[in-house]
Amino acid sequence: MIEFHQLRQFAAVAECGTLSAAAEKLYISQPALTRSMQRLEREAGVTLFDRRKSKISLNENGKFLLSLVGKLTEEFDSMVDRLRAFDKSRRTITVESCAPAPLWELMPALSAHFPGMTVSSGMKDEDSLARDLESGETDIIVTRRPETPGALCFELGRERLLLNVPKTHPLAGRKSVTFAEIEHYSFLLYSQIGEWEPLVRRVMPHTHFIVQDDWDNFISLSQISALPSFNSDLAVRFYGRSENSVVIPITDDEAEMIYYCHIRADKKRELRPLWETYIGKHI
Repeated sequence: MIEFHQLRQFAAVAECGTLSAAAEKLYISQPALTRSMQRLEREAGVTLFDRRKSKISLNENGKFLLSLVGKLTEEFDSMVDRLRAFDKSRRTITVESCAPAPLWELMPALSAHFPGMTVSSGMKDEDSLARDLESGETDIIVTRRPETPGALCFELGRERLLLNVPKTHPLAGRKSVTFAEIEHYSFLLYSQIGEWEPLVRRVMPHTHFIVQDDWDNFISLSQISALPSFNSDLAVRFYGRSENSVVIPITDDEAEMIYYCHIRADKKRELRPLWETYIGKHI
């Protein structure tokens, strides 16, 4: 029976042109490689090489086999990659969200319910989230859309945007504000806030945003700058608030997001402990 490792050795011989060079590349002895190629020819029932005193080359049979081996090797490598990806998927729960805040509670909950699994997360726009769930690229998505065909959907929670200003800021004494009242100020804005960024740009079209991509830089600047920035009730609950600033509710309807969790149809049973916990909270 022809074995796959013999075909890889055969391809190495064809590439290197000599048995000695191929043996060196394969980290085996030349006599062992010679015996393996002779056995390959016996198993195939045809000759594959033209042999000369110091060189070996493929005959027409060998050239034809080489073309087949190339396809087989690609298919085999693809099979192995797919097998590894399948194994990883069985041990990994993938979550994607339209904003960071829902992940702060959801990720620890998943780790607690499924301690033997690896939990990975990321943020994408809502159209990409829907496509990833449908294609099976992700197991769970969190969006503002209440329904996804075939998926298990439930309300995960709500987040309200807050204005964050230094205690010396003119707005610091206000009990509440609207987007229209604050859009003439320049703002510090952290870029990795998901769907909140296009929202505030849409409702505050005349605002100059000074965008920071690095979280540590954003926090440092927000603590020493006179510029306002955004916070949220969930961020305050999970991470607290700065002693040097005050947070003020923004009363517009757009300042609140309702998040819905969508679990892929074929993962409903597997992830049942998660959705039972959250659905129970809203009964």
